[in-house]
Amino acid sequence: MTFSNRRAARPLPAAIALLALAAAAAPALGPEERVQAGGADIVVPGYSVPSFVLWDGDSLRDLVVGEGGGTTPDGKIRVYLNVGTEGEPEFSDHAYVQSEGSDLILPGGG
Repeated sequence: MTFSNRRAARPLPAAIALLALAAAAAPALGPEERVQAGGADIVVPGYSVPSFVLWDGDSLRDLVVGEGGGTTPDGKIRVYLNVGTEGEPEFSDHAYVQSEGSDLILPGGG
């Protein structure tokens, strides 16, 4: 794929081409809103790191949130399954990711 400057008809530097691609692909963000699970606002102790992933194979993006830090020295990973639709997601109450029958614990560190 070649990007060119219309006025000079020469290739654009790679960084400018990447910025142009990023701007074209950037989603339009709306106002901030709270995400709910099971009818209540999601509140995560400590620091949270949210991400949308295809977790359970149903083609709906589920919410995965890392928690820990602050008053919680060790971290855990929460999974909120999308029980709604892709366009109107609804999230179930969370479950923790487990390993060998126990919650997966990620030791805090600095």
